[in-house]
Amino acid sequence: MTKKWFLMVLFISLLAFPLMAMAQTPISYGQVVTGEITAEAPSVTYTFNSNFGDLITIRMSATGGSGLDSFVRLLDPNGVDFYSDDDSGGNRNALLGPITLSAGTYTIIASSCCDSSIANTTGTFELVVNLAQAPTLAVNQPIPFELNSANPVAFFNLLNDDITTKLARLTVTLANSNGVSLNVEVRGPIGNYYYSNYVPVGTTTYTVDPIIADLAGGANLVVVRAFSDSPDVTLFADNQALQAQITVTEVTATPLVSSISGTLDDANPTAYYSFEANMGDILRLFGEQPLDSHPINVMVYGNGGFGMMGGGTADYMTGGSTGNFVIDPLRIMNTGIYYVVVSRVVFDRPERVVGTVSNFSLSLGATDTPMLQPGVPVTGIFDNPDVFEYTYRYQATANQTIRITLKSLNNGYGPSFDMEGAVFESSMVIANMNSIAAGTISYDVLLYYDSVYIIRVRNGIFYDLGAGAGEFSLQVDVVE
Repeated sequence: MTKKWFLMVLFISLLAFPLMAMAQTPISYGQVVTGEITAEAPSVTYTFNSNFGDLITIRMSATGGSGLDSFVRLLDPNGVDFYSDDDSGGNRNALLGPITLSAGTYTIIASSCCDSSIANTTGTFELVVNLAQAPTLAVNQPIPFELNSANPVAFFNLLNDDITTKLARLTVTLANSNGVSLNVEVRGPIGNYYYSNYVPVGTTTYTVDPIIADLAGGANLVVVRAFSDSPDVTLFADNQALQAQITVTEVTATPLVSSISGTLDDANPTAYYSFEANMGDILRLFGEQPLDSHPINVMVYGNGGFGMMGGGTADYMTGGSTGNFVIDPLRIMNTGIYYVVVSRVVFDRPERVVGTVSNFSLSLGATDTPMLQPGVPVTGIFDNPDVFEYTYRYQATANQTIRITLKSLNNGYGPSFDMEGAVFESSMVIANMNSIAAGTISYDVLLYYDSVYIIRVRNGIFYDLGAGAGEFSLQVDVVE
């Protein structure tokens, strides 16, 4: 063979090699395929076709006693990593899903996980892609279901329009835990998620609280998954099944007009409040309770069920209550109804909250955040490591350029601040400035809207109590 022909054959071989290395086996729903992971072939690739809206699971299990620590990756039709899973099937088997797909050809890469010194990275396996069916839950109508070694995951649909109060609580009750733990999650229609509460080991009741269903026409996917904290534990013995039932209950929120009081205990572990607000409102939510009362957590949810801001009275150093909390500024992004959900704090072990009582009061009103005036400096001091920021407002006019100047007044503070844009801007944080030493930083920014902007002076990374308290000066000047 001449040198020219040899180089041409070599070039064609090099082009073909990646295609050979990425050989793909087409499979279909319900088809069980077998394979082997070896040192020479550390992965096996499969493809399957889906229709829009298909709900699927992918299971990869070790066979023949190989003990393979299976790992599954799913690539979307564009070849981008979509999901992956390691041990959700129990005993180091992979179980990916349920996942809702678009139309197209998806790729599965079956391989092994982790360190060969602690898990088998080679061995035989079987893999199957199943098309899942999700029955629809009805309010106040328990649905029995079963989990076992073949099906350690159950899933259901929950329609927003079936929840007239727009708030719900979901409860899964086991007939007997048999040492198996559950994870319950609710996947909202626009990317909002809700998860089961932290529960004691061996519990037989799991609760997702709250579920916010205020988006008309939306559907939630409810996933109940058996799991173990140890990947080496077999979830279910042969012929073992876990009997359970799932129930959705509507919840009513109490209007929070100005101030209100409440009590939480074992019979009423969660309180729900609602308020109406308009886009651009800046509010202040204040909570207070006696120091001998069990501390509370508070979360504010916005339109569509997304968590906005949280607060609470937990003193994690002492295990007691700080007595109060403040969320200010509470910025309203869209006109509509907002929800405030109050629960008891779980410190380290969930059983510690049993038998506790939380008395509290909430008040909602206009913000107390100071308004900055052009050319007028304000000063502050960081002398408490638990104080993370000071917040200020600035009322801008459209197309106004301002200069923000933040300076250290001593050697104990490194200037740092964030600036948040108008509520209707696509990017909320429009400036982020940090200094590694004491000194002065300034930033010029063009403000496009007649709106309130927020400046957060942060506890700087140079802040050191050993150098004295961190004193600062903040000033806004109109440049043009």
